[in-house]
Amino acid sequence: MNLPALAIVFVVLLLAGCSSVVQKTAFSTNKGLVANALSGELILGRAYKNDELPSVDLFGLTPEMRLFAETVTANARHKDSKAEALHQALMTSSAHGGRGITYSAMITNTGIDAFQQRQANCLSYTLLFVAMARHLGLNAEVNEVMLPPTWEMRDNDTYLFMRHVNAKVFMPRKHMFSWVRVAETADVGDIVVDLEMRRFRPHYKQNVIDKDLVAAQFYSNRGMELSAQGNRHEAFLYLRKALLVNADQSYIWSNFGSFYRRQKMLPEAEAIYLHGLALNPRDYTIMHNLSGLYLEQGDKVKHKEYQQRVRQHRNANPYYMFKLAEELAQRNENDKALELLRKAIKKEKDEERFYRLAAEIYERTADSENAKLMRDKIYQLSTIRF
Repeated sequence: MNLPALAIVFVVLLLAGCSSVVQKTAFSTNKGLVANALSGELILGRAYKNDELPSVDLFGLTPEMRLFAETVTANARHKDSKAEALHQALMTSSAHGGRGITYSAMITNTGIDAFQQRQANCLSYTLLFVAMARHLGLNAEVNEVMLPPTWEMRDNDTYLFMRHVNAKVFMPRKHMFSWVRVAETADVGDIVVDLEMRRFRPHYKQNVIDKDLVAAQFYSNRGMELSAQGNRHEAFLYLRKALLVNADQSYIWSNFGSFYRRQKMLPEAEAIYLHGLALNPRDYTIMHNLSGLYLEQGDKVKHKEYQQRVRQHRNANPYYMFKLAEELAQRNENDKALELLRKAIKKEKDEERFYRLAAEIYERTADSENAKLMRDKIYQLSTIRF
């Protein structure tokens, strides 16, 4: 995905629980600045009114959508086949009888808008699919997935933060075991339906989220899109609504802080970022944003302090090790690349890409025994049922 849905920020780093950096003292913030920022005075020139805040029916359905869901699943006898038939029909081109939904990162739509416009990002498609699936009597929920990062090596201190969602359809239980599969496979069990299925892996950290958190992510994401378009009044109202729905997620505060940073209101942005860190002292996205903010303010000491925390976190991340290993392998520095891959695999043992790169290096260096071991591991990971 070019710009995955759910959090668009200034310059950020993807989160992962791999760092040895620990905050020993509590982050303090200026509560007065935060309260003023939340009021809307600085953006609207007055306090916002409750009736100005957006209110969106995220799981709404039109009669046309209900009919579509019923029609395309009419021949499906079982719940799993209904889920797969619905997904296929939504993704199949209109020339072949489907709806022809295509991926677009430009806007976070409601499910209704995504259906009508035939375009969706991961959140929009999930809202669309879950609403239709529930209409068909399926137990469908929004599933949040932490996608692994891919660093841009030309500027390896920066990265777009990705929060990804897909749909999870729970199947009736006959036994205590709970397998998870993706659509278009033959295994039995719960089904994961993803707009970008090729990127999904069952071992990625994921969890079902409730409707309030879904709404908060929707409003926050839409607010940042409006901010990027220069519509700061509407952007504020969407971001404020997100925090009213759920004020416990540091990444939503990160977006709110980045909004104020875009307006060049740096003291307010700093206070908001620090409030987010008070909620989650390991939010390296906020730390990275703070590092940039302090550089703008000319505070080199704090800039370096937060930059160092982020770099320590980055250097301990297995996916950063993998990216470095790719660069080393391209320069034929095979021993160094393999050393990094061994460290990465120790931290994330279920990532196929790590073994695939190792296998390529072993094959290139005529180490057939280790190459076979890597290929065997890839086969195991590709066939295991989760």
